[in-house]
Amino acid sequence: MTQPRILVIQDISASCRISMNVALPVLSVLNNEVNMLPTALLSTHTTSGFENYTYLDLADESDKILKHWKELGLTFDGVLVGYLGSIEQINRVQTVVDAFLKPDGLFILDPVMADQGKLYDGFDQAYIDSIRGLCREAEIIIPNLTEAAFLTYTQFEDIEAVNVREVIKRVADMNQSHVIITGVTKARASLMGAASYNYESGVYEERFAQTMPGHFEGTGDLFSSVVAGLMLQGKSIHEVMEIAVVYVNKVIKRTAESGKEVRYGVQFETDLPYLIEQLNRYE
Repeated sequence: MTQPRILVIQDISASCRISMNVALPVLSVLNNEVNMLPTALLSTHTTSGFENYTYLDLADESDKILKHWKELGLTFDGVLVGYLGSIEQINRVQTVVDAFLKPDGLFILDPVMADQGKLYDGFDQAYIDSIRGLCREAEIIIPNLTEAAFLTYTQFEDIEAVNVREVIKRVADMNQSHVIITGVTKARASLMGAASYNYESGVYEERFAQTMPGHFEGTGDLFSSVVAGLMLQGKSIHEVMEIAVVYVNKVIKRTAESGKEVRYGVQFETDLPYLIEQLNRYE
């Protein structure tokens, strides 16, 4: 079994199980050699009622890290990008991909900027436009339904009423490759999962699991990490969709039953053996 070298570019939320805090262990158990380029250091994430959170932009340090890596001749089989936080960091990602991703490498982008019909704190139309430019370079784009709507300038009053098939094709027009949209609901929202679209073949797929009441932070980061980890192991979109939806559903159910405060993230660690089993089964 090969062990690809992947670079993760996203923030560190010091007290929450989201972003880099979930990407590193998930990618590691899926047998990837993980490297990281943190974009920012936050005391908490920026949603779920957290106020007075701290935010340290790591752009200057990133430039120093990249300079050293260039001297070392480092290259990566894959790059997974999550929360960036600024247009400067978006521009830096393009530079990183051009300089460090192998010619046959995989660039996976989760354009983290919105959820539940609203943009996160600090994001505006200029940020959306910048992320759209980055989407054109990615082999796989993994927005949630809200982000997909913003990326395609789709007007909506109720995000759950957005036409997923229409929006996913419009996102795919940007990168002309693969798109996976998370946070898709079905059967009057009793089921939740993801939809994928292959631009070249025109194949559209959906995978769903029973939904749980409430909003669970970090599940998008978790889903993207599973997809990236398995894709670098040579799995198909069909396989990774099935595994990622089932795993995230297991994690949400376990978190809901734990009684813990969900705004700090989800209890993803306990079900990591499931991912290992699936990796070995498909291998």
